Amino acid sequence: MTTPLPAIIKAFQDALEFWSINCSDKDLSAIPPAKTNDPLAEVVKIAKLIKAHTTKVGIIFEPSKLKKQSEAAEKTVTDMSKSYVLFMSALAQVSPLKVSELFYKEILNKSQDLLDNTIAFCKELSVLEDEASNGETKDEETTTTDEPSNQVNTRLVSVGKLWTNCDDLVKLVEAGNLKFLERKTKMHLTLIEDGLDEFSEWAENPEEVDDEDPFGLDESYSDTEEDKVPSLEDDYSDNDDDNLEKREHLISYCKLWLQKFKLVKLLFFSINKSLPTIPAGSDIDEIYRVEALICKEVDQLIVELMLNQIIDDEVHEHSTAIDRACFSILNIIKRANKNNDSKTKWCGSWLAKFTEILDSMYKK
Repeated sequence: MTTPLPAIIKAFQDALEFWSINCSDKDLSAIPPAKTNDPLAEVVKIAKLIKAHTTKVGIIFEPSKLKKQSEAAEKTVTDMSKSYVLFMSALAQVSPLKVSELFYKEILNKSQDLLDNTIAFCKELSVLEDEASNGETKDEETTTTDEPSNQVNTRLVSVGKLWTNCDDLVKLVEAGNLKFLERKTKMHLTLIEDGLDEFSEWAENPEEVDDEDPFGLDESYSDTEEDKVPSLEDDYSDNDDDNLEKREHLISYCKLWLQKFKLVKLLFFSINKSLPTIPAGSDIDEIYRVEALICKEVDQLIVELMLNQIIDDEVHEHSTAIDRACFSILNIIKRANKNNDSKTKWCGSWLAKFTEILDSMYKK
């Protein structure tokens, strides 16, 4: 005895909802893993299969013909559900230790998008099946262009969403974890560059920037005299020589940082080119974490310098954190390329230039 179509759709939807929760929790331990040689390649293959099954289901569930081809509908939905079982099994075999937590979580995010849209698709299939069983659907031939069928439109939109989900997942996995790290590195570079233009202009002459609103957040902003942030000239007006010396030291310090920022950007640009073709997942995760730390510390350093216009312990803390983080990235690259010096030769010259700036910055 065959299983009725409504029961097939309901069982499929229940399974999808369970898998979606697993992906949301980033924990697939409850799903039996596959035993393939390359689970990521299997994920790609099955995602393409799911796209093909989606197309078939979309065609079979054309409202005016659905009642006449119920057996075909049962088979196509069953086949589609089986492809998802294979998909989740392959996904459960993917190891975050191998591909990196960063890449693994993105794969799960894309997979959850696919699952959630498939759940919505199942709900639409249930409505179409119910209407077909009750004879409530119109023939497409009798549907005029002035009265478009919402059923048809909804069905095709859902099919299109699933196609997009499958394509996005395939594109992500085929590009690989290094390409995904490169995207994140470019994002971090953009965050660093966002604050550099204004800082570069300010570093030429700190006194020309509005002390009350150095970031131009509010042109109408005005403080009371007591709350006004003192400028270098206000702080040292009783000692012109001391004031001039501190101002020149601040400008010199900031210009040295501008040179260091160029090297930091060069370091970021060089990361992906310097990693092995198949990097360890832990190296990718560590690089991403250190990049994020550098972005945060650079932002805080710039804020401290522009807002307070002094080189204090807070500035030194941010500066030291950036230096150490850059050295950490170098060490990761060297460790990852222990058998390939050709990818790490540039590290020596970069370190020499960076150290030269450090010597100038911290010399007494």
